This record gives sequence, C-alpha cells and structure tokens, in this order.
Amino acid sequence: MSRAFPRAAQAAAVLVLAGLLWLAAMAGAAAACATPANAQALREGLGQAVNAERRSAGLAPLAVSRRLTRAAQGHACSIARRDRVTHRGTLGAGLRLRLTRVGYHAAIANENLAMGLDSPAAAVAGWMGSPHHRANLLSAETRDFGAGIAQGTDGRIYWVAISARHR
Repeated sequence: MSRAFPRAAQAAAVLVLAGLLWLAAMAGAAAACATPANAQALREGLGQAVNAERRSAGLAPLAVSRRLTRAAQGHACSIARRDRVTHRGTLGAGLRLRLTRVGYHAAIANENLAMGLDSPAAAVAGWMGSPHHRANLLSAETRDFGAGIAQGTDGRIYWVAISARHR
C-alpha cells in the first residue's frame, strides 16, 4: 500500500503538469493571434454598422460589452488560426460556454461570423442579406455587443459579432 501512494501521487503530479503545459500552450496560441493593424477601428466600425441597422429598424443600439468583446476576439482568433468559419471553438465549445468562460451569463445570445470581407460595412451587409443573420442583428431581446477581428494565415479577415442580454 505504501508503494501505491507514491505512484498515485506521481501520476497526479504528471497530470497536473500536463494540464499546466496545455494551458500555457493555449495562452501562447491566443497571444499569437494575428490581427490587422487597424483591428480596434474595425471592431468599432462593426458596432457602429450594426447599430445603424438597428436604428433603421427602430431598435435601441447595443452597448459594447468588454466580456462579449473578449469572447468574440477569442473566437475570431480561434477560427482564424484554423482558417475555418465555425461556431464551435477549438475544443468544441459553443457560444454559451465561451460566454460563461468570460463571465457573461446570457439569457439570450447570438453570434454572426464572416470571413474574407474587407470592411465592417461589407460584413454587416452580408449578414443583413441572410434572414437568420439579420434576425440575430435585429433581435429586440439583445442589449450588449462584442466584436472580434483576426487575420488568417492567408491574410483573410475573420469577423465575429456577438449580441446578448444578461440573465
């Protein structure tokens, strides 16, 4: 029995170390995310373009949320690194889990993605041309907004727009 404990403790230590190394790798991957030099202006422009569409529809503008922006930016980096537009994160996490991870507990949440477009206006115009994406942008139930912008390995821009309302 005395021999089993040290082996179990060693195995646990190896698992903890492996977990820490994995977390460090994930943090390094997030830090290595390529963004255009004007990423902040693009994020702001995306919010302005979304709110212009909402005003035209008689809806209240969305307020920028740091937590939603962090979730959107993280997902933009994730899909840009994979050169793939998907609503699933690197480890398969959906929107709700990604929001919970940044401390945003949503009653309702929507996410729009785009790739390869050159401006906030082009991204919003594309979404407005799709009934499902248009409904996301014009949801009267959402209050908050976050945008993420990242650059893929081939130079294409990846856009993420999240709108939500707290529980």
